[in-house]
Amino acid sequence: MTNKIKILFLINDLGLGGVEKLTVNFANSMNRDEFDVSVATLFSRPTSFFSKKDFKEDVGLTIFSFKNLRDLQEWLKLYKFIRKNKFDVIFTQLFMADTIGRITAFFAGTPVIVTAIQNLIPDLQARFIITNKLLRHITDACISPTSAITEYAKNTIKFPAEKIIEIPTNAVDETRFIDLKIDKKTFKESLGVPANAKMIITIGRLISQKGHTILLDAAPKVLAKEKNIYFLIVGDGRLEKELKEKTGKLGIADRVRFLGARKDTPELLAVSDIFVFPSIWEGQGLILFEAFFSKIPIVASNVGGIPDVIIDGETGILTKPGDADDLANKLLMALESPEMSQKMANNAFKKYKDRTITNSTKKLENLFIRLFKLKTKTPSN
Repeated sequence: MTNKIKILFLINDLGLGGVEKLTVNFANSMNRDEFDVSVATLFSRPTSFFSKKDFKEDVGLTIFSFKNLRDLQEWLKLYKFIRKNKFDVIFTQLFMADTIGRITAFFAGTPVIVTAIQNLIPDLQARFIITNKLLRHITDACISPTSAITEYAKNTIKFPAEKIIEIPTNAVDETRFIDLKIDKKTFKESLGVPANAKMIITIGRLISQKGHTILLDAAPKVLAKEKNIYFLIVGDGRLEKELKEKTGKLGIADRVRFLGARKDTPELLAVSDIFVFPSIWEGQGLILFEAFFSKIPIVASNVGGIPDVIIDGETGILTKPGDADDLANKLLMALESPEMSQKMANNAFKKYKDRTITNSTKKLENLFIRLFKLKTKTPSN
């Protein structure tokens, strides 16, 4: 290809989250012989820059300061930015970026507009569904990471089947998990956990969706049977104060460690005994695959796209979403049957070890190239 395809990844911000991490990984991994890569974020809030320094030097990063959907001044800035740079492809993720980005790209004359659906939100307000239904007409492709989302895109948003492209975008930067060297004793002690204790870890934003309150409600029942257990809660968010207060009311504050937002996910998973994913609703979650690559047993909610990859009793253990008693029982099952749990963890890794950022980036690249050639009538080589 003589001229590089200019691609813009547009996202809400670069705060803590799987979609944000994937944006960084995909932007860094794109083939520079074929693509000129830029990233833009809509918001510049205090929590918006967790991953800002993780981009390669040749990734162009532009940060806008939208206050809300009605911020016409920022809309105009974004429109001028897209027009000036003459992007060939714009790839949007998350509702605000999907809405603002697709509309602006359309009016700016961007040849290829691609979106991705990453979440399955129960009882989603009608106005959001209607917006997505309208915007599907100007969208060239909708990327789905899992069959559950494909069905949602087809049946709820009414995307034509030929526009829905399943690409396993929940993909792992495998270089961070291969040949990991870590002194588990020293690392655990740095977390305030005794070297001989077992650890149950969850990683995610501290918001109601992620089910932290359910996990804390389950913790006393687990601790009643397994005395030497610590719970690690990794992430930040608006529920942090409430969750910390809850540990005090439950009398488990000495067994729960709130670690905040961290970037050492491979190390944290490597020293833990069980990864728990107690989400109330979920698209699927990049963190699941990072747990697969860490070969750690998983207990996860039976919601959204999670059961597409967590086969109960085969690659992990499924629990009823929002049910603290069931979650406690499933965690105890995993703790009391370590050989079975490790077998499931090994099965999961074997089944999904090809879910790497390298493989998924190539599939994205092929899609972008195909759509660009189709829309611009560029002949194939």
